[in-house]
Amino acid sequence: MDHELELPIRFPPEACFLNIVAALADVALHDFTGKVHITSYRTTRFPEPFIRMNSPGLNDVDTKFMVWGLFLMAFYIHTHNAFQMGFFSLQWKGAEVAGLGIAGTPRLADTAAVTPLRNAGVKVEFAFYGGPLVLGKGSVFMTIIMSLQEVAPQAATDPIYETIINYLPNEPTVFIVTPTRRARRSRGPYFTNAVLIDALARTAEFFSASQIYRQLELNISVGGVKVAQAAFVQRRNLKSLNLLNATDLQEHGLQTAY
Repeated sequence: MDHELELPIRFPPEACFLNIVAALADVALHDFTGKVHITSYRTTRFPEPFIRMNSPGLNDVDTKFMVWGLFLMAFYIHTHNAFQMGFFSLQWKGAEVAGLGIAGTPRLADTAAVTPLRNAGVKVEFAFYGGPLVLGKGSVFMTIIMSLQEVAPQAATDPIYETIINYLPNEPTVFIVTPTRRARRSRGPYFTNAVLIDALARTAEFFSASQIYRQLELNISVGGVKVAQAAFVQRRNLKSLNLLNATDLQEHGLQTAY
């Protein structure tokens, strides 16, 4: 992925992260092997910057390229402290397939920028725990963005039956989610990939609104029925969680992380 940064217009890191989450949460609901329309994204909390999608000839873009591109763009601005206007060219096998931009100056297309809607049937309850232990703003958002990238290849309507553990190697934050039922059943409600995507987007909004970046527990319900529990936790504190067992830790290479 090539990039071109435009100085000196910079944005709050939180604004860039939250709007990238909004874009990725919407794109992740599409068929991973299909295409998405190019558009722009922003949130009510942060009307700027716009997260712009572009493509050669203004055609639709492969979903997978946008998923990968949004993650790579977030990772780049995080690791290079580059929260500023810029354009990123996505290339595949030597050819440009799409582009992504972080922009502050509205254009005609941005007047209709997408602010993703939430599923009214999903409820996420949040509770901080573990005292004043801080996770770090960038670490939290990158873990959410990485988790969205991981779930995107799966069909949105498919149920989740196994524990999911996501983390970036150089970040202290670990995201864990465990369905309340691990066996297939004939009747819902189900903990689907779409519900997980919705919960991750809501969590990003919650962290941003609260301005508290500490360990967090989540209870996720659909239609009033609890379908999953989750947590954002420091890696060294994984042992204190009731969500995990030794098998979960071993399967994700975390048995020696604390």
